[in-house]
Amino acid sequence: MHNRAMPDIKLYSYGGCPFARRTRMTLAEKDIDYELIEIDLRNRPANFKEISPYGKVPVLFHNGNRLYESAIINEYLDEVYPEPPLMPDDPLQKAQTRIWMNYCDTQFSNASWQFMQAGDNEEKLAAARATLRECFLFIEHEGMRQLSDGPYWLGDTFSMLDIQFATFFSRYMSEPGASEIPTECTRLKTWLNLMAGHDSFLKSAA
Repeated sequence: MHNRAMPDIKLYSYGGCPFARRTRMTLAEKDIDYELIEIDLRNRPANFKEISPYGKVPVLFHNGNRLYESAIINEYLDEVYPEPPLMPDDPLQKAQTRIWMNYCDTQFSNASWQFMQAGDNEEKLAAARATLRECFLFIEHEGMRQLSDGPYWLGDTFSMLDIQFATFFSRYMSEPGASEIPTECTRLKTWLNLMAGHDSFLKSAA
């Protein structure tokens, strides 16, 4: 427990969900106390749709107000609890951050999901691995190397962009048969090693 009053925050989460883990990372990064309510997504409570309109996690209640969708929750927390800041102030850099946050949710997460759904189907596995390799190279050359010199996505400062990708890479890399990161993805490999020991990443683990 911290030495400040408990804020009125409840988080509905599921340990294995990378979206929910993002919000746990954000709360840890901000050093915010909250009530954690674990939901078994394989056996949802009968009234869960009353809590979560989409039937998903995370769902955050703050002072009785409900928020859902992890990226929206996390930006809200960054505005309400501004220290340490996780989004850049510069409008262009903020827009670039949101572009890559969207890439994570629409491209990389989908590619990793296709891999996990392929099962023993060698044709589907090969296609998924090829798509993931393209993602890794695109992240390396068009993302990390263009945005900064590292070690984080935006340089020397940990940001929302690190949170956005960290939990999805963790989920993918823990899958049996996950492909190696291409050798030329030196920035990506350095970042992955950095994330593995980052405090909020460790605190957010299930």
